[in-house]
Amino acid sequence: MQQNNIKNIDEGLNIKPDISKGDIKNIYEEANVFFNAGTTKRLDELEVFYEKLITNRKKRLLEQRNRLESEIHTKSEKSEHLQNEFNKLMQYLGEHQALDVFVNLSSKSAELKSERDSLKKYQDLQSEYKEKERNANKSLLNLSEITEKYLNEMEPNISGLRSYFRSLGKRFYPNSVSGLAIDVNDKDNQVLFDIEAKIESDTSDGINNVKIFCYDLTLLFQGHNHKMNFVFHDSRLFDGIDERQKAEIFRIAYEEFSNKNKQYIATVNQNQLSEIKSQFTDEELQKIITDNTVLTLTDESDTQKLLGIKVDIGEK
Repeated sequence: MQQNNIKNIDEGLNIKPDISKGDIKNIYEEANVFFNAGTTKRLDELEVFYEKLITNRKKRLLEQRNRLESEIHTKSEKSEHLQNEFNKLMQYLGEHQALDVFVNLSSKSAELKSERDSLKKYQDLQSEYKEKERNANKSLLNLSEITEKYLNEMEPNISGLRSYFRSLGKRFYPNSVSGLAIDVNDKDNQVLFDIEAKIESDTSDGINNVKIFCYDLTLLFQGHNHKMNFVFHDSRLFDGIDERQKAEIFRIAYEEFSNKNKQYIATVNQNQLSEIKSQFTDEELQKIITDNTVLTLTDESDTQKLLGIKVDIGEK
């Protein structure tokens, strides 16, 4: 910038008048116009004035030019001195391997700064997560209150479910306590209700299977918001149940499903049928079992199987 200022000053020093007093007089003489003494005097005074003006301007510009050149010289010397000092320091760092240490420290500093930024992002994310967790807990608490209120409002309906389940359970175990427990599930999961079907001393497979039978019928006949019109039980349901209780299952099924727009389907093995025959009169056996047998399957040939063919269900 200072070099540009000097260049502008040099251009200003070279500026001269485009026309002199003599040139003005020659122009007027050629036009046959002659100056009187007063006019000539005024021209002389103007010429002297402008010469002084130009002289003062040149003097001021020269002073500025000298000052700028002095500043440039001083700064050049200072810059050269600083460059020499820098070169000496770099040479010293190189000789003592301090430059490598500096580079390593700079790299470590950048690494630590990056780690700090990552930790800061993690802390921010953790704070955001905790805030969302608090809001979720509030929502869960509010949902638990709504669910509790809903259960209280539905108590008459729930009471009917309990009574039906209990009446079925008493058919099998008259001296055992049975019923349905429906409570709010306020744990961290997606289940709103804890529904437990209970028959006292239900540790054996037999009682547990009876409980399944009673629960399925309760849902079918007393439940709401479903369109199921049948229940299917595999022969495994009858495993572990004594003959009297097996027979009671079929008595209940006959009573509950007769003349109803619902269907009970069960697959029963031949040995299971043989076990319950002694629990029925001939009339009951005919009415409950024989008249309601719609398909008999054997292993005598493939045509006697469910699909009428042999199906190889092997692992690929």
